[in-house]
Amino acid sequence: MELQERAWTWEQMESFFYMTNQEKADVVWECRIREMAQPNILQNLLDLYGEGIKATTKDVTVMYLAGWFGYLCGGMHFLSSDGWEATAENIKLQLYKNQRGTMLISFVVDSENLVEKGDRKWLEEFYEKMMKPTFLQMQATSTNNTLLQMWYQATHSLYWISDRMKHSCLSERYVWQYEKTLEMFKEVTPSSCMGVMTEKHPYAKKLIFIYNPWDLNDPMPLKPSCCLAYQTEGGHLCYTCPRMKKSERLEKFNKVLAEHSTMS
Repeated sequence: MELQERAWTWEQMESFFYMTNQEKADVVWECRIREMAQPNILQNLLDLYGEGIKATTKDVTVMYLAGWFGYLCGGMHFLSSDGWEATAENIKLQLYKNQRGTMLISFVVDSENLVEKGDRKWLEEFYEKMMKPTFLQMQATSTNNTLLQMWYQATHSLYWISDRMKHSCLSERYVWQYEKTLEMFKEVTPSSCMGVMTEKHPYAKKLIFIYNPWDLNDPMPLKPSCCLAYQTEGGHLCYTCPRMKKSERLEKFNKVLAEHSTMS
């Protein structure tokens, strides 16, 4: 069923969640979300995406993918909050290269087969049957990543989803119902459906905010776990990396401010 009488667009979905109803050009590889739990399919994804981002370790590929899957999960929460169900059969993960040759991921939804459904039980099943086995297998292929660190990458993605929504023209009603649905998920859904045996839900991780040198009026959060970008070829610690020393961050902060003042 194609969505009717909605005030959000697929362009907004792509902006918030990298989720679209249009196939990408220059697709390198694709699979259906339901196939990701298959070891050979997941291994293909790890190999191809790792090569695309020039990862020097399997750990960094896993952490990057965990962040991408946070956007997928966010999109599923959004659809659920608006009364729709998207099955893992009807969503494809596409690896593609943009015009600059950067390897990116798109979640392509068969929007004609979305199901109008008020019951949100399907969302917990999506985590239990799709995300949990995928994260467990990714964790098994890495050397040093813990499952909780991986889910914290998804938690960080969820923050940026909310930030993008609040700075967009999306109706406040949709922002409110999305955040309400997400908060309810944190409160009533056991973290065991994500494979994590912790009392506190991974999505409930309290974020620490720091000064943003690109916009002093908009603080930004430290990443709750390191994405390992420094383990890509030519990579380095992110400004928001929890591994970065305060002195290093201050040096970076002052450098960015000086560059901005020179440009203005």
